[in-house]
Amino acid sequence: MNRRNNRGFLLLEVLFASAIAGVALFALITSLGRCLSAARSIQNYTMAETMLANKSYEFRVERPTDMLDQEGVFADNPLFSWTRKFESTDSEGLWQQTITVYWYERGQLVSDSVVDYRYIPEKTN
Repeated sequence: MNRRNNRGFLLLEVLFASAIAGVALFALITSLGRCLSAARSIQNYTMAETMLANKSYEFRVERPTDMLDQEGVFADNPLFSWTRKFESTDSEGLWQQTITVYWYERGQLVSDSVVDYRYIPEKTN
């Protein structure tokens, strides 16, 4: 007589089911970590875009005569820093302003920039 039907699961079946559950759990945890990393990255880029817009506005509207290369750290978020370069172009009176925001993400320096062109006929090289 075969009594296996009344005894439940074999040890091999339990080990196999545990291995499948472990692989699935590992894949789930790995995916969650990647999702969190991507969300952090998107948040940093969104903050950088806002800071770039604010700096661009500041130099265009609040300080239009300020034409020096500058750098600094944002007071409200010291993890982000910025630089501003003011360069001449081939056209007389046309200047290129590049504002770059820097931050560290996963141990690497990351940046985002915006380039504006400004017509300032009285400024010379």
